[in-house]
Amino acid sequence: MEGRQKPKALLGSEGSARGAFEAGARLATGYPGTPTTEAIEYLLRNHRTDLRVEWALNEKVAFDIATGHSWAGQRSFVALKMSGLNVASDSLLSVVASGVRGGMVILVGDDPGVYYGMVEQDTRLFSKFALIPCVEPGTPEEARKLTFEAFAVSESIGAPIIVRVTTGTANVRGPVNLEQTLRLNQKSSLPDDLEKYTKVRAQSCQSQHRAALERLAEAGEALDHWNVLTHGTERLGVVGSASTWSYVEEFLRGNLKGKFNTLKVGVVNPLPEKKLLEILTRSDKVLVVEELEPVIEDGLRIIAQKNGLGTRIIGKADKVFSSVGIIDPDLVESGLRKLLGAPQTEIPAPPDVSGFAERKLNFCPGCPHRSTYTALSRAIREIGKDPKKVMVTGDIGCTILGMNPPFSLCRTEVSMGASIGLAQGFAYAGIEEPIIATIGDSTFFHAGIPALLNASARNVNMTVLVLDNSYAAMTGHQPTPSTDAHSNDLFPNRLQILDLVKAANVRRVSKVLPYFHDKLRRVLVKAMKSQGVNVVIAEAPCASRTKWGMLVPYRIKPEKCRGFDTCEGACIKSVGCPAIERTETGMAAIDTSRCMGCGLCATACSNKAIVRDVKSIRNRRKK
Repeated sequence: MEGRQKPKALLGSEGSARGAFEAGARLATGYPGTPTTEAIEYLLRNHRTDLRVEWALNEKVAFDIATGHSWAGQRSFVALKMSGLNVASDSLLSVVASGVRGGMVILVGDDPGVYYGMVEQDTRLFSKFALIPCVEPGTPEEARKLTFEAFAVSESIGAPIIVRVTTGTANVRGPVNLEQTLRLNQKSSLPDDLEKYTKVRAQSCQSQHRAALERLAEAGEALDHWNVLTHGTERLGVVGSASTWSYVEEFLRGNLKGKFNTLKVGVVNPLPEKKLLEILTRSDKVLVVEELEPVIEDGLRIIAQKNGLGTRIIGKADKVFSSVGIIDPDLVESGLRKLLGAPQTEIPAPPDVSGFAERKLNFCPGCPHRSTYTALSRAIREIGKDPKKVMVTGDIGCTILGMNPPFSLCRTEVSMGASIGLAQGFAYAGIEEPIIATIGDSTFFHAGIPALLNASARNVNMTVLVLDNSYAAMTGHQPTPSTDAHSNDLFPNRLQILDLVKAANVRRVSKVLPYFHDKLRRVLVKAMKSQGVNVVIAEAPCASRTKWGMLVPYRIKPEKCRGFDTCEGACIKSVGCPAIERTETGMAAIDTSRCMGCGLCATACSNKAIVRDVKSIRNRRKK
């Protein structure tokens, strides 16, 4: 066992990862997805020599790998965001019914407020639907301790357990005690029980269903001490989820401390019915504080109704809180004042930002995707079409930024890999204009391959534009199977998207370096005019992973720049690079410290005022 170390400041997601390490997990896997990406990144940085840590191609693959590891008798840890839980759900629902052998903990990150995109999905509802125990920490230290204990409970009752964190809990940094690490010497063995590990017949499935319900109840009893009930002097109650409890505690300090009956809910599925009943019995009014859906609130109302209690329950049904967005201290204070019958404080309105310039989501300077979308826009115009009337389906990741000006091309965003299936649906609908599906390399490996095979087998008339920058860039530059093996020990056997597409037997496939956008434009024109599935791979590494010493930035020759009044700022409007600015005198200027030297802006200047700044790169190399 590893000895105790000094406390360390960790994020909530990192605290959960540390708990998995201390619990003796032998495998940690997942797919990048904020706010839980840092869990796997933490283990890669700190503990990869002690356990196998890896990124999988998608969340279902990660979960399946972890399941096999668990069924062999070893402990496994999976990290994913709420959208990834949907991807893994096909296997998850079946595994919950069968149960596990080695402990399995699934860290799931919900995103109230939608800071990182997709939807405000509440994993607590999913856990009820899936019959899987779900616990919720409120601090990084609780995340460590709760994950550590969840492994033991998972193993003892034979059920996987979800540790649910919200964006706030996952991203908060706090002290975490680095405790002793279990060194489990369990030998792997093969399961041999068709009734348990297959869905061989109806009777087996029903038996597994009953067993899953029993395991859920056992988990609730084993973890009930995480539901902390305190008695107060007044007949007023506050019930809240662990992720929002710090706001409640902040308000209940001082004169109000000890007056309320309180219940901090750490086990959200199954809910602690006995403790909820007790706080209802001891209170005339109960305030429920939780983010997203009224999971605890609805549970309270059911318990009150079953037991004939007239306790007033205050929460989302009373419009005190909303099921949309985050719960912040001001909202909690307002709700507690309503509970007290005191005048509610007015929630300050958001600041007026109408006078500020709108910040557009944009590609980084030198991003190859900017050149790719420029080439696509020009190719569409070359075939005589209006880009606003051509269907370009978007996908998840950096590629979706093509929906923003100056390109305004991508019209849809659904889920990983959906762009290709959506494009096929538009083609079936009889859309006569060209149909282009855009997808990144990580997304292509995640869920794009089956959709491409489906479209190719049916010879659908469409173009698939793969923007391959060799990284899952938007989530922190995690490697993909197409990343150069010299800088990627997680996928040592590099896969070429070109080879995979050729194997799909599409009509035509081309790979082009997007910085030479004229060539890419010509290839796209040919693809959009052709029948069948045409795949164009725009391959160039992410600009932020490119070595500065290899690049020569550009500058603007002031004597040749005609200014915005003459050319309407074509270098900015048609390219949209953040490294180009408009000066107070109405001229254009390039910030050479940010310029990555792609040269796209030079092609937009009809007066040839943009040239390479060789002197600047020489000075930079000297420094």
